[in-house]
Amino acid sequence: MIKDYLKENQPLFYRIIENEFNLKKIPHAFLLVGNNTDQPLQFLTMSLICNETLACEQCIDCQKVLNHQYADIIEIDGEEESIKKKHIENIQETFKKSSLEGKAKVYILKNVEKTTKEAMNALLKILEEPTEGIYAIFTTKNINRILPTIISRCQVIELKPDNKEVLKEKLIAKGYEEEKASVLSYIIKDEDDLENLFDYLQEQFEDIQIEDLKQPLIHFANKLEIILNQKIDYDTLIGLLIHIICLIDRLKKHLSPAVHFQAASDILTKDRSTVEKVKEILLPIEQICRITISDVEAATIISIIKGKEQ
Repeated sequence: MIKDYLKENQPLFYRIIENEFNLKKIPHAFLLVGNNTDQPLQFLTMSLICNETLACEQCIDCQKVLNHQYADIIEIDGEEESIKKKHIENIQETFKKSSLEGKAKVYILKNVEKTTKEAMNALLKILEEPTEGIYAIFTTKNINRILPTIISRCQVIELKPDNKEVLKEKLIAKGYEEEKASVLSYIIKDEDDLENLFDYLQEQFEDIQIEDLKQPLIHFANKLEIILNQKIDYDTLIGLLIHIICLIDRLKKHLSPAVHFQAASDILTKDRSTVEKVKEILLPIEQICRITISDVEAATIISIIKGKEQ
């Protein structure tokens, strides 16, 4: 159950919600801050509607919320489309009407930092004059991009990053093999980090099938750690993945490298056996993309991990 997850992994969030609902002092607006807001958001929404003090997760109303079937909830995600003034006006007009469910009405703005200035101002007017029975829940990954006047009118709750085991399970659910998920859980901060990067890379490199390269790239990074006997941290992993995609794009277009690094030349001269090992684990990527990665390119990858590039 979501409640059990929250008690264990988000104890501060759970205690705040439990205290406010027990005392029947429920704020009209909440702002959840973090990369892992989905389950806290679901539990909070159910709690605003459930007949129990906190969400039972079993009743018809809770199940409607979980299945996105509760009629008096409006949800907008700024990740899909920036939140505009027309969206805020639609919330106002819709909630002027009688409740379809006969209970609380809730509007949810996910990734609220991606709201236009006009929409922020319209939203502020709603928050300044709250209506009984109407609640707002906002989520954000970057609270610094939200107007202080909005923040001051919300119950702000900062969420803890998921622990490694929870993150591992989320990665497995996204399709990563257990071994790779286990390694990644110690490198990345959130299960969406890599997906967001891959989505961005797909937008930038339309001719490369990024989806086909996800697993081979992570497998390569894991093997590279072993060969070099060196842990790859999050920032280095991101840099490595971007470098390899740019390399693939350049090779497919038959372009020459813009810069030759001295560090790569030194590695090629002094440690050819390691270069050969790295070339071997690059083979699956070469086969998928139908390219050939040279010795000097493999040496450049090694130099990136060893931190010799300037």
